[in-house]
Amino acid sequence: MLLSRIYSPKAFTATQFRKRLVRQSHSVAVSAMASTVVYVKGDPTTKTLGDCPFCHRALLTFERKKVPYTMEYIDFANKPAWLQEASGGKVPVIKEEGQSYMPDSDVIVVHLEEKYPQPSMKSSVPPEIGAKLFPAFRGSLMGPTEEQEDKKALLVSELKAINDYLEAHKEQGPLFGGQQINATDAAVAPKLYHIIVALKHFKNWDMPPEFAAINKYMEAIKLLPEWQNTDYGELQIIKGWQRHMAHH
Repeated sequence: MLLSRIYSPKAFTATQFRKRLVRQSHSVAVSAMASTVVYVKGDPTTKTLGDCPFCHRALLTFERKKVPYTMEYIDFANKPAWLQEASGGKVPVIKEEGQSYMPDSDVIVVHLEEKYPQPSMKSSVPPEIGAKLFPAFRGSLMGPTEEQEDKKALLVSELKAINDYLEAHKEQGPLFGGQQINATDAAVAPKLYHIIVALKHFKNWDMPPEFAAINKYMEAIKLLPEWQNTDYGELQIIKGWQRHMAHH
């Protein structure tokens, strides 16, 4: 098929045209080279990525390091037996050519850093930054009524620590990694994404205005190609937490 039939000159500028060709060429090259399969939450019929922040962490790492991969989507309502055996039914799991299944995003990102050291995603951010973020969020969203205020206070405390760190290091850039994502960004940003979207939708809760550095952080990371290539969208987050809350 002629390129003129695929891309209308009226619809695309020359710059957009070149970018689209580059993206297609990159996609074809990655598809041809890929030897690592990443098993993620999603719909295998429509090949739609689901809202798992831990899968998101692994995918951001693959993208930042430009390691070729293909995704296989796991229907959480119909998990395969091998997944139960390999990881207790959890994702992400990766399968490198000739290797055993490797579960757990903590293990996967360390493995990728060791195997593909450039570009480095090593982080000097203290590990306690964001460590209690997700449990505090889950408690605020789904915990017993009598515990929700305490969990919300813990969440605000965790957010303040993140905001304070970002504010103190803003001269290096808006992200934990400065201008590019590092290991802390890959771990924390997907969780912040869930927190912002889910608490707004279900609890009518907005990020406190004093946490301006977090708002700038999310704006900045969403502009990066690594994020745009792995973003499952706000609707997936809402649907995912609706299911969690219905079965809680």
